[in-house]
Amino acid sequence: MTSGVPGRAMLVVDASCLYEVITEGPFAEETRNILATSDELAAPAIIDVEIVSLIRRDLLSSTLAPSRADIAMAELNDWCGERFPVRPMNERVWQLRSNVRTWDAYYVALAEYLSVPLVTLDRRLNASQGPLCSFIVPCREPE
Repeated sequence: MTSGVPGRAMLVVDASCLYEVITEGPFAEETRNILATSDELAAPAIIDVEIVSLIRRDLLSSTLAPSRADIAMAELNDWCGERFPVRPMNERVWQLRSNVRTWDAYYVALAEYLSVPLVTLDRRLNASQGPLCSFIVPCREPE
């Protein structure tokens, strides 16, 4: 299962990508197409906390319409990706502390553990020093 290209058995998906898809953001179609190349999707269990927080933030700032927020919550609850417990990743997350934000480090640690690519819209994460996993960045334009 090791490769930096889509089409392998599993991909780790970060919150930026799943949020993009469930809120129909500008890169939703391209992100959805990449995710569709995989047989299985995975994320650390913190993905739910991150996405609910983003939905709430964007709803309160009127960036996201209430109806779209409700749909996004339903799609998050229906997402079939496997959620992995975070505690086993704590040591690797701590090792990455100098170069990778804590939340992001959990996605990196999971991708490394599973030896699969991490799909992210976060170009800063993609360029960070320290991660051993490969990255797939769906958007072609700068963020």
